[in-house]
Amino acid sequence: MVNIGLLGFGTVGQGLAHILNNKSEATPLKDINIKKILVRNLEKERKVKVSKDKLTLNPQEIMEDKEIDIIVEVTGDVDLSYRLVKEALNNKKHVVTANKALVSKHFEELSLLAEENDVYFLYEASVAGGIPILKPLKDQIRVNNISRLRGILNGTCNYILTKMTDEGLDYGQALREAQGLGYAEADPSSDVKGLDTLRKLRILSTLAFGSAIREEDIICHGIDKLLALDIKLLKEREMVIKLIGEAVEVDGGYQAIVQPKAFKDGSYFTMIREAYNTVSIEGDFSGVLNFYGPGAGMYPTANAVLTDIIDCVMNIQDKKNPLGNRKLKNKNEDIRGKYYIRISNWKDYEVDLGGVIEKKVFEDDKDFAIITKEVRLSDILNILEGVENLALVNLED
Repeated sequence: MVNIGLLGFGTVGQGLAHILNNKSEATPLKDINIKKILVRNLEKERKVKVSKDKLTLNPQEIMEDKEIDIIVEVTGDVDLSYRLVKEALNNKKHVVTANKALVSKHFEELSLLAEENDVYFLYEASVAGGIPILKPLKDQIRVNNISRLRGILNGTCNYILTKMTDEGLDYGQALREAQGLGYAEADPSSDVKGLDTLRKLRILSTLAFGSAIREEDIICHGIDKLLALDIKLLKEREMVIKLIGEAVEVDGGYQAIVQPKAFKDGSYFTMIREAYNTVSIEGDFSGVLNFYGPGAGMYPTANAVLTDIIDCVMNIQDKKNPLGNRKLKNKNEDIRGKYYIRISNWKDYEVDLGGVIEKKVFEDDKDFAIITKEVRLSDILNILEGVENLALVNLED
């Protein structure tokens, strides 16, 4: 029997317990037992019932239990989880986590610490929820040089953009609907401002390129400034907006960005709807590989956690640190493209876009929208410095 210490008993933790409570005797799950669960409230009513003697308020009951082989961290708390995960790895316990913020912030340190202690540090559920992407990516980098990866990595944003596109809802209306369905938090800023996507892109690109690409190395623009007008104007040009995280290797360096991007209607990314995610990776031998599935949810995410647990139990993955030691240069200054720009209350700003305009697409007393020539993004950002009420959308070639 393999014993698990579970840190956190929210949506993912309860999903994990439910699956294990209903395990088949014919699977590797039959040998996995949740011995102890760290919670904040012993009396709280939960959808998934477990024996009360499994619950504890004291993390050390789990950390110091020599019978617990694997620590599963699903708290969402970065500071507490960092301390406990470090302690677990140093005590030679395997760690499985779904905490993208933890992995992103301490990726290199925890990966190296796991290797030094000959234990697993696995985090499949930290990127794209239920989509198996990190283990396949680790397999691909053994054979391929990955030159590009991009994806729809946040289900909340994709749901909001789907509703705005299909039903003509404004951003605020679509957000409230997403919150009502549980797709968006009461404070959705991490999702809609692009930070959640940025963290996932940081994890993916660091693995893919074998070079540390940190959060501060990634340009980040979210969807919170988009209006129904923006969706409409691009829809008239048969284009659909998605929030894309993208990293590409270029000439000894990399470019990494999170941004709203408009694709021709009917192309691959426009077909990813509602709260679903996709990740696309491009290798020199593999070509383009697309991964698709639910980006979040109790059971899809718990399923991803369980696949990591099983790998620990069966000793399937390599314990060697998968992160490379290449030193790629940040070349975000060289990012170029064509852009849709909409400025609201445009008469309040002194902005000279004359040199970059390819086409004016809308103008009234409040809003002004253009499509640019191919330009450097840094030049556009300099021109728009200080302008708050705007949308900036990259147009796919």
